[in-house]
Amino acid sequence: MKFAYVDESGERDHSSVFVMAGVLVDAYRLRKYTGEFDERLSVILAQHPGLRTELKTQRMINGEGGWSKVGPDERKQFLENICALADECARIFAVAFSFQNFDAALNGSHGQPFGKSHWNGAALYISCLIQQKMQKVHKNKGLTVLIFDDNKKEMPSLSDSLHDASPWFDPFYQTSRTVRGSTAWENLTPSP
Repeated sequence: MKFAYVDESGERDHSSVFVMAGVLVDAYRLRKYTGEFDERLSVILAQHPGLRTELKTQRMINGEGGWSKVGPDERKQFLENICALADECARIFAVAFSFQNFDAALNGSHGQPFGKSHWNGAALYISCLIQQKMQKVHKNKGLTVLIFDDNKKEMPSLSDSLHDASPWFDPFYQTSRTVRGSTAWENLTPSP
């Protein structure tokens, strides 16, 4: 069994960019590495007791709130250690786009099934990436539990979209190495 935790950062009123990332880990590694994550968190929380309620990454990176008392080098080292540990035990899937480019793609009428919701579009994209990866895994017969950070407004439409499985997402599951013609995603994702 696998677990995927998905969270987002960036809203129109605070940023020009939206980022969503998912961390996929199997149950065994989740159990094994939870203790290591807890240990690393305990060390920094013991050194800086004011951080107990301030585990938001944005506050950590920008040195806001309780993190203002932690030097930038220490914050950077802590974040690098946590990211390295996550990379060691999990697969990370991400999508990032500018709101300006997203709006331009929406106005291009490419038939996207997620309406004008950047959150829903990104969530469907991450879900497809995870499913695509799992289809390529030998003996992939386990379940994948998809856990999204709380978004009461968007979750019902995401559940419906995942259940209805729009053919718009079919290019994700093409197995040939060469694809003729364009795909729906070319208009929303940057090309290399």
